[in-house]
Parts: sequence; structure tokens; C-alpha cells
Amino acid sequence: MGVLAPPRRLCYRMTMNRILYAADCLNVLNDADELPAESVDLIYLDPPFNSNSNYSLPFKGRDKSLKPVEAFKDTWEWTTDDGGRLEDMESDPRTRSLATIVKFAQEVEGRAKPSLAAYLINMALRLLAMRRVLKPTGSIYLHCDPTAGHYLKLLMDAVFGKKNFITEIIWNYGTPSGGRVSGKKPVKSHETILAYAKQYGSHLYNKQYTPYSESYMANWFRHTDDDGRKYRTRSRKDKIIRQYLDESPGVPLSNTWSDIKQLYGSSGWFPGNRAEILGYPTQKPLALLERIIKASSNPGDLVLDPFCGCGTTVHAAETLGRRWIGIDISPFSTGLIRERMVDSFPQLDKPDIAIRGIPHTIEDARALAQRDKFEFEKWVCGFIGAEGMFRQPGERGADGLLKFYRFRPKKVAKAEYAVVQVKGGKVTPDSVRALRETVDRLGVTAGVMVCFERYMRTVENQRSRDTFADVFGSYPVIQGYSIEKLLADAPLDLPTYGRRRQSGLLNL
Repeated sequence: MGVLAPPRRLCYRMTMNRILYAADCLNVLNDADELPAESVDLIYLDPPFNSNSNYSLPFKGRDKSLKPVEAFKDTWEWTTDDGGRLEDMESDPRTRSLATIVKFAQEVEGRAKPSLAAYLINMALRLLAMRRVLKPTGSIYLHCDPTAGHYLKLLMDAVFGKKNFITEIIWNYGTPSGGRVSGKKPVKSHETILAYAKQYGSHLYNKQYTPYSESYMANWFRHTDDDGRKYRTRSRKDKIIRQYLDESPGVPLSNTWSDIKQLYGSSGWFPGNRAEILGYPTQKPLALLERIIKASSNPGDLVLDPFCGCGTTVHAAETLGRRWIGIDISPFSTGLIRERMVDSFPQLDKPDIAIRGIPHTIEDARALAQRDKFEFEKWVCGFIGAEGMFRQPGERGADGLLKFYRFRPKKVAKAEYAVVQVKGGKVTPDSVRALRETVDRLGVTAGVMVCFERYMRTVENQRSRDTFADVFGSYPVIQGYSIEKLLADAPLDLPTYGRRRQSGLLNL
């Protein structure tokens, strides 16, 4: 598969749990050594929607000259490789129906710029690979929207079989979005989740319930017994039977979900889940994934997310006692997910989560820096725990932001930031001074220069000697941090950073 392997002591192939891949999911899904056939109990994917948009990594800044770094492109162009893939599909009786769907899309949108056809052929290949790894008792949930959802339904029918269709879930997420009020159409307020079984009838389904409404309980559970328990009466074969409210599971879950709200909206609209927000584009609420995982898997089952983004699926899986594997093409995302997991689960440390497809040795790191400077920067920022990445004119002084909390006597701990600059090559005195200038210009507390150990002396000689302090000690305003230390998971010389450390100190 060509991904960089972690140390074998992690035994990730034996446990098939807590594994992240920084790779194209197609490569992982087609690799029988990494994912054996019929090894996965549940797949959830929130892939690109063919939205013709590009999405940025999380970043908030007052300086308008700073531009967020792109997380992923959801724009598609037909290539000669796509033409070859289409010919291969047409020549194989097992995939000929997929080729028919792609060609139909070409005819509908016109052959001048067949972006929809390009999107569909890429999705078709990945869905085929997902079917290979899904168990006979397994299910797959595909998240989409009206942009291409009806075409994806055709692909799912062709790949998994129309007879294995379970349901179409309408996620009415709470507030209109994605359109101007003055537009000549209703504003979008829902997305769709297509659920299929590998073998309908053999698939696992745990019946789910939602709470009764206040009006339903008032109208139907009108009686109260001597112990204060609410109940209703039902007649069965000349007998009056009491049904107690506290023994009733609720309303059987329908395929329209309006009780789970989206994460993003005007400030204060959804106070119940705003604490989850990581700033990652297209992030979904934990409650949504927890419902799916509870319905279609049991504790100990293996959950796979091939487009795992910021890791909501694996977070929900860990919460519910499932094993999990996440795949994302961005090395920043895998680093972000690992930080999220160790911050959210006290029982986890970084070595508990295997990451494939990123450097694990200094030789790997040097090779990545030489091959692709930008991917090297994304790997470092994700691995170090930066909240987001950005660009500025001339690329001087900054690549990302790292949040931390400083604790001072009689003051409430508030989030502060360190600017992170990544250098995969030579570090000059000018670049160290530029980092200090960026710290001052952005009004942040500190700056971290990340580079190979051979250039640390330059950083040390050129950095300012200014410090800042909290109740635990003092810290350099400008500091160096080597790639060698990063690979060893050595801590930065900063006050506590990460939500787990924050919450622990707040309880002191």
C-alpha cells in the first residue's frame, strides 16, 4: 500500500482497533493485509458531496492577511485515468451497471465538463472496496445531501443490491442553511443518510427509541399510583393492564431525525452541543454517530469511517465500547483526531493510537519534507496538536496556532495561543526573528519554531529571551522544538494544552 508503518510493537493488525490512516481510503480498503475481507461490522462515511466547494482547516484570526489552509477539495474534473476506469467497469459484468450510471451522469450534465461523472466514478470504486471489507451481518450508512444523493442511491443499489436497502434517514438538523433568504427556492435544512445491509435480514439492528413528548405523556399517562408512578391503562382479553411510564422505552425510532441539532449556527442556538466544536468543516454532532453506532453494532464490534475528518465517528465508537478504524487523506486530520482522543479519554495515551501513513522515523520525516513541503507542514501541525493552519503573504513566521491555558493566581484560566512555524529545511536568523514579529503582530503569547535538530542552535542563538509565567513556572516566548522531539512525543515548554489537561487543572 505504500504507507509508512508504525513500530510493530503496537500490534495493530492483531487488535484491529484504534488505528488511523493518513491515506486515500481506496488504498487502505483494497489492501487485504490492512483490512481483511468481511472484517468490519459497521461503516459510516461522510464523503465529499460534489458541492463544487473547497473547505478550509479550522482557523480563527483577526489578521485578515492570514488565509486558512485548505482541508479538502470537493471539486471534480474528468481525467484520462477516469476514462480508463470507466472502460474497465464496462468490460466487467460485475461492474457494468456502475458504468451505466456514470455514463448516464455524463449525458445529463453534458460531456464538456463532466464533474459529476468524475465524482461518481471515484465514489463507485470506494464503495466497491467498502463492500469487500463489510461482514455479512454488517451495515453501511452513507451521508449525503441533495447535490448528488439521488445518484449515490443508484450507486449503492448497484454495489450493495437494491434488496439490501434498509432505509433513507432524513436528518433535519435544526436550522436552515446553505441558501440566501432571497433565493428562489426553499432554504436547505436537512441531509440524507442512506443505510444498506451487506445481506438484508442477516444484518444487526438494535431497536432504538426516542423520548415521549411532554404532550403525549400528559395525554396518555394520566394516572398516578400510590408510589407516584405515572401509568396508562390498556384492555387486553377482559383485563386492565397498567403500562408504567418509567418502564416504557419511548417512541420507536423513525427515519426522520429532528432531535439532533447541527453544530454550526448562530451563537447560542444550540448550547447543548457547542462544546464539541473543533472548527473542522462538515463536523457532525456526536449524538448523530452514537445513534447510528448503537443501532447497527454491539460492544466490541469494529466500526470503520473511511472519510473520518476530525474523528467524530471514532470518538463515538470509543465512548460506546466499539473498536474503530479511521481513514483520512489529510495527515493534519489524523494528528487532530489523536489529540482529540487522548484529550477526551483519560484512559488513552498517544501510543495507544496507531497512525499509519505518517513519518515514524527521522528518515521518514526528512523524506516527506523533501518530497512535499506542504504535506510535511500539515503533518507537523496535526501531530503537535495545532487547532488549525493558515497562510500569510510571503509565508513568513507562521503555519498554525496551538491553544494552551495559563493558570495565574486569582485569575480565570483563559485560552491563549502560540504561533507554530514549521521548517523542513534550513532555518535562518531572519526566520526566527520573523516568528517573533508574527507573535507581536497577532497579539498571541508565544511562538514555536519546529525544525530538525541540526538547526536548533540557530533558533536558540537568535530567539528572544523574553518569558511569560503562570503558577507552575516560566516559559520562553520564543522556543525551538525539534522534529526528533516530536517523533518522541516530548512535550513543548508551554503551560498545559489540550482539553484533558485543562479540565484536570481547573479541578485543582
